[in-house]
Amino acid sequence: MKKAEVRLYASLRKYHPNPGDSEAFSLEMADGAKLSDLVDKLKIPRQEIGVLMVNSTWQKETYLLQDGDRIGLFPLIGGG
Repeated sequence: MKKAEVRLYASLRKYHPNPGDSEAFSLEMADGAKLSDLVDKLKIPRQEIGVLMVNSTWQKETYLLQDGDRIGLFPLIGGG
């Protein structure tokens, strides 16, 4: 099992496992899990995610999770 620290930002906070909580939380994932598996586990629609960060580096959903990863999920940002 791999353990990751997850932070959800802005509008993605509504997918936090503890509603109303905006703090980082730990999530255990199976060995061989990818970032996409973590997104699926949190039930976050892909169209709502703008940036996936792992250990302060932009990553794709195909990134293979490592024990102790720090993950930040950011929503799409609109504007003009």
